[in-house]
Amino acid sequence: MELHLPTLVVTAVGLNVLLGILMLVIYQVRRTQKSFLTWACACFVFALAAVAASLRVYIDQPWLTIFTADVLIVLSPLLALHGLRQYQQQAPVSLKLVALVISYTALPLVLLYHAPIHAQTFTSVVCASVYLFAAVYILTIRQAPALTKTVLFLLFLTHGGLMLGMAGMLFQNLSEVKLAMVEPILNLMLMTHLYLTTGTAMLFPVFAFSLSEQRLLELANFDDLTKMYNRRAFWERSSLLLAKNRLLRKPFAVLMIDVDYFKAINDRYGHAAGDACLKRIADIIREHLREQDVAARVGGEEFAVAMPNADHNQAELLGMQICQQVEQEKFEVAGQKIKLTVSIGIIFSSNSRRELAELLNAADTALYDAKASGRNRLVFG
Repeated sequence: MELHLPTLVVTAVGLNVLLGILMLVIYQVRRTQKSFLTWACACFVFALAAVAASLRVYIDQPWLTIFTADVLIVLSPLLALHGLRQYQQQAPVSLKLVALVISYTALPLVLLYHAPIHAQTFTSVVCASVYLFAAVYILTIRQAPALTKTVLFLLFLTHGGLMLGMAGMLFQNLSEVKLAMVEPILNLMLMTHLYLTTGTAMLFPVFAFSLSEQRLLELANFDDLTKMYNRRAFWERSSLLLAKNRLLRKPFAVLMIDVDYFKAINDRYGHAAGDACLKRIADIIREHLREQDVAARVGGEEFAVAMPNADHNQAELLGMQICQQVEQEKFEVAGQKIKLTVSIGIIFSSNSRRELAELLNAADTALYDAKASGRNRLVFG
């Protein structure tokens, strides 16, 4: 079955208008997410570009069907990329990049719009550059779920490759003598371009909402400063590990770690210095964990570690390594050298029969004993 290009263009225009309206509706509900407004504009701009380009069959107005259409064709992916930047940064983003690319695109098109093939070749190269840049940019958005990010990356990458292919084919036929020979291939590329653009626009809301869900999960489960689990997430994961160990009758250990004299550090050097110290201590703890261990920041300067299937010696070794590295670490913030130590309380259950709350309380008591006996040491409960 042969695809009818005018029908495809009308369908793509209609879908992009509907997607633009959907983005506007979402923006009305989520006013803080200006990316949806930007993506709506991208959809409308693409629809206008398709309409303007299609009119060249019916009217002889190159300023509209070539110059304006090509500028809009470049502006659409630029706005899509700008929306991604807005969503990732969750803050006002300058339109400088969009304005710069459009300006540098419009200037050559002023000279080329009377030569349609030259103008289309130039526009294809610019679009390819934008799509390939967007593909690379997608990979920098670390919070996004892997599947959604991969699909968007492949769409942008394919689109960039397609536009490069179109540019190469057009460049070989700048004289327009052999253009009729490759016109079917160019039409096929144009159809693919319409499909890819519409498909990418459809994926933006999915990408945005999946990214929002990922951020909500991070807020619910992770401490913002240290990027460790928070108290709630630590309780959930440690409870599951403890229940599994109980069934298998394997040992379980819990460490409570507290930074010595931390209030004095905040008072003397400021909270920014204190935060920097906490982040480094969290890194030290992470460096010594086994793959199955769970660590969290459970209080202001207090950390906890759950060690499933760990014997007495493994728990003691972890505590000693953390104590020694923190003591030996050279903490320096804004030129200020800060001496830090930690106290650690450890509780060990040989068959995991004790409840998590009981283990945490016992480890906390051992931590209190470590502080009472001089700090910078570990004590078993």
